[in-house]
Amino acid sequence: MAIARRSLTLILMIISLMMLYVDQNLVAPMLTRLREEGMIIGSGEEWYVYAGLVGTVPVLAGISTTMIWGYLADRLSRRTLFAAAVLIGEVPCFLTAFARNYYELLMLRALTGIGINGAAPVARAIIADLYPPEERGKGYAIYNFSTGFGVLFGMLMAGMALALGLSWRIPFALAAAPNFFIVPLFLLLVKEIKVGYAEPELKKLYDTGFEYRYGIRLRDFAVAFATTPTLVFIYLQGIPGTFPWGAIPYWAPTFFQKSWGLSEATSALIVFSAGLGMMVGYFVGGLLSDKLVAKGYRNSRLFIPFVGILLGAFTTLALLYYPYPYGEESLQSLLPVILIAVSGMVFVTWAAPSVPAVLSEVSLPEHRGTVFGIFNITDSIGSAFGPTVASILMAFYLSRGVLEPRNVLYGLATTVLFWIPCALLWLPAFRTYIKDREKMRKILAQRSSILQ
Repeated sequence: MAIARRSLTLILMIISLMMLYVDQNLVAPMLTRLREEGMIIGSGEEWYVYAGLVGTVPVLAGISTTMIWGYLADRLSRRTLFAAAVLIGEVPCFLTAFARNYYELLMLRALTGIGINGAAPVARAIIADLYPPEERGKGYAIYNFSTGFGVLFGMLMAGMALALGLSWRIPFALAAAPNFFIVPLFLLLVKEIKVGYAEPELKKLYDTGFEYRYGIRLRDFAVAFATTPTLVFIYLQGIPGTFPWGAIPYWAPTFFQKSWGLSEATSALIVFSAGLGMMVGYFVGGLLSDKLVAKGYRNSRLFIPFVGILLGAFTTLALLYYPYPYGEESLQSLLPVILIAVSGMVFVTWAAPSVPAVLSEVSLPEHRGTVFGIFNITDSIGSAFGPTVASILMAFYLSRGVLEPRNVLYGLATTVLFWIPCALLWLPAFRTYIKDREKMRKILAQRSSILQ
């Protein structure tokens, strides 16, 4: 695939994903406003649960269908499926601006989640078709940057709307509108992406006029899955690892407002700064793992995430327990916590590009949509339940006599500890990753020689 064609495909995908993911964290900075306007019901302990469900239900709706999207990506056009998933997410996002009550809000959030979680496995499979194995750290860093920046931009958009005194409804309409133009442009300019084209064995096949015609068969996939333990270990680490990702961005603005006495705008600023750390972390983790792979460190895609997750966990705890002077919004007071927040997110996001890179390196090209569909389930369970689990923990601490806002602190700190078992679950993969990767390369080499 020519570099210009790959660049065009990637640019349009990045912009489309960025705007799709703007939606994902629009609600978080506006929880208090939504409560005041009656869009989130409940009082006392109940309110925390109802608010948590607004974050949990969209992800649950998405992961209930993401396996179907992944399987279809191995059967149908990945290009067309990606475009369809984006539009399925953006239409209800736009309609959220017209929700009249809590239950309409919840339903539209759920429909948006289906689109977001449909686009994810398809896009990850496309990245593996665009980038050769040794460059996938960079490829997935770019992917994570687009989704992460979208989430960050959404939070900033919501914070600005609140600061300007605008309705909470406006950001939803603004977030959805661009993709109504970008998606048709993507379909018009981007040609079909050949499955497995970036694999060195298959690129030679395609370049000589032959086609890689292997497709997914569920029986073959089940055998491949059962004999590739690295897949299982990577799936398992994502379950505890995503609980903090679901809880912290969702509840952090509320924590800063209640515990530190900061305004909505200042709270959004801290989260935005942490998000910038995420952007840096994606590229540091991806490029560092690529560089170490090029130098011959074959387990670098495992070692980098293991170290980053542990460092990020302890840094995030340091942020939550920082003795912040209540109500103070001077730069002198904010700078230390911003630096801690940025550092924590830089470390913990080292894992993000390595996870899909490892999965793509141990799975066959025609299985990757399904592989990423399953991964999107395990990688989203924590994100789905994180806001609600944190809210249940907050309600639990409140019922045990921990007064507000200390209950918010304890709830978030407890969810951060989920990163510890996440890091430990990377360790078994050190024994299986190289073997599984080499097995996949041998299969592709054999198939290439047969098809030529």
